[in-house]
Amino acid sequence: MRRRFVPVIGIDISKDKFDVCLIKSEGGKELYNKFENSEDGFEAFLSWIGVHKVRKFHACLEPTGRYGQALAEFIREAGHAVSMINAYQIKGFAISELKRSKSDKLDAGIIARFGVAHRPESWHPTSPNIKEVQELGRYVDSLKCMITQEKNRLSAGAVHDAVRTAVEQHIESMKETVVRLEKQMKHVVASDQELKRCFDLLTSIVGIGDVAALAFLGEIGTGERFVHTRQVETYCGLIPKTRQSGSSVNGKARLSKVGNSRMRRALYMPALSALQANPAIRTFAERLVKAGKPPKVVICATMRKLLRVMFAIVKSGRHYDLQYLPMVN
Repeated sequence: MRRRFVPVIGIDISKDKFDVCLIKSEGGKELYNKFENSEDGFEAFLSWIGVHKVRKFHACLEPTGRYGQALAEFIREAGHAVSMINAYQIKGFAISELKRSKSDKLDAGIIARFGVAHRPESWHPTSPNIKEVQELGRYVDSLKCMITQEKNRLSAGAVHDAVRTAVEQHIESMKETVVRLEKQMKHVVASDQELKRCFDLLTSIVGIGDVAALAFLGEIGTGERFVHTRQVETYCGLIPKTRQSGSSVNGKARLSKVGNSRMRRALYMPALSALQANPAIRTFAERLVKAGKPPKVVICATMRKLLRVMFAIVKSGRHYDLQYLPMVN
């Protein structure tokens, strides 16, 4: 039995406006319009949809951070499905259509046609507490990068005394902000029973500290969005990418890195720590070394194993047990 076609709307959003493309029927005419990225614009958008006698639709847009968050939540609250589509998928789809030009209107059409062809999974917003942990964590990471930049400025030498003093004061100020925001993150986690439970489970893993646990909660949450560990690995860009074709192309496998870069950064130091302090992880790494794997491959594989363990621990609700070796095999 053929499924009933649900109208699809492709949305290309920017700071001040968003372009939309409505496809009411399979193979039907594409209808375009443009609205302000504001509450008045959202209401005008729904009114335009009503003029075309569309009761239910599936909205598709790229995850553009704050620019699209309010619109996505507005559409969901109005009772419609929303999908956040990876920008790489949209780019690949545009290439498959041999598109040579680019504009906001054209992008909205591409997103709409992608939605019709693939019917992506619906997006579900995270809880306010998880969103707060995510925003605080990302800003803390930015501050840490800025601190490193300022330290490099000092170590480069030939800095005027007035500039050196200003840079040192800036570094101290950012360090104080980092400490304050990290305390705020822990306070948010402690005030939420489910987040606190997951945080305690994550930090029971040998090698996982507060920073990695908070990053996991901010970027992945409590694991409800994912069913299998492979989905989490893909989301974090920690799956191997092969490059082989015929007999002439046989490149080395590398990390795909098409995913959440913050989680990859957050897992690097815990992986090094687990290689030293976690017997189960160390045994796993030794097998890779004996198989002739280079050090970088071993570290990346360790990061992936740690991510699997973190996800399994949160899903199972069981604290980490060093004796349960199959967990990392």
